[in-house]
Amino acid sequence: MTKAERIRAMTEGRPVDRAGISGWLHMPMVDRCVKDFTKATIDFTDNMGWDFVKLMSNGHYFAEAYGAEIRWRNDPKEWSGEILRYPARTAEDLAALAVLEPEENPVFRREIEIARNVCAHYKGEVPVLATIFTPLTWMQEMMRSTVPGPALQMMAEHPAEVHKALEALLETNKKLMDRMIEAGVDGFFVSTQWACGSLISKAQMDEFCHPYDKELMRYVKDRTWFNMLHIHYCEDLKFEEFRDYEGIQALNWENCTKISDMSRLTSIRTVREMYPDKVLIGGIDQHNDFHNADNDREAIKDVLRRRLLTALEECGDSRFIFAPGCALPLDVDRYVFTLMQEVVLEEGVV
Repeated sequence: MTKAERIRAMTEGRPVDRAGISGWLHMPMVDRCVKDFTKATIDFTDNMGWDFVKLMSNGHYFAEAYGAEIRWRNDPKEWSGEILRYPARTAEDLAALAVLEPEENPVFRREIEIARNVCAHYKGEVPVLATIFTPLTWMQEMMRSTVPGPALQMMAEHPAEVHKALEALLETNKKLMDRMIEAGVDGFFVSTQWACGSLISKAQMDEFCHPYDKELMRYVKDRTWFNMLHIHYCEDLKFEEFRDYEGIQALNWENCTKISDMSRLTSIRTVREMYPDKVLIGGIDQHNDFHNADNDREAIKDVLRRRLLTALEECGDSRFIFAPGCALPLDVDRYVFTLMQEVVLEEGVV
């Protein structure tokens, strides 16, 4: 089977020849250069044998498009820039966020061109997913990258302005998705950082997440065939909240990251029982599985083998892609990631 045939068969519930495999990592030294990022993405995909491409746009690209002042770092192990001025600092700023036209914005034009180049290279043989965040996740990035406090305060104190911001970000997302589909992407990696029950309440999800997220996914339903919901963070994830999301074929989350109370993780078995029709993507603790004090490849490979076998047993079927729960680490030689392919070819054949 080709990679696209394998993934499409998974989404349709048909037999496959083996488990899938993929991974993604930040590329901070090249991710704002069309030529270099295109080449780096293709090289990484081919060297690792991934079954799909997740375009790893820099995590600030929406804030960048909205005019954030960013000091980019020159450390290849540090993906994030230092945001010196955010696009939204007050409720009035949120209400004033505009709907952006991708063709008129150099940041969005860059991301579209990268997607077009990668899709043209693979010609449909390897699925390509563009990276999009949910509207509330983008709003957080407009205010304080990866830090939920300011957004939570705005939800509590200025809900009307928050809704105006979410409407603008939703429409901008949709316009960008139009252009990405025209560029040839097969689907979207849709990331939410608002699925943790200890962070956001059910009432807040119902008001500020679900209406916008669902509209986003309805918008591309039947226009794309492989959309992946990345449920960020690892503890107390509210998977039951996404059962009626349309247009989602796959779920990705951190199922085995080491935390103080491992019972707060969500197992592959639990998600399979809840979502019998979805492709499940995960199985690897990206924080720990690739590090070994003796730099012993066989020891690392053995850890990955056990991860794969455990994941396949919990999944109970072949609709599974062996992958990290989030971005792969930047402090590991990329050669080490080829061990993922080795164990899948040895243990993941159906």
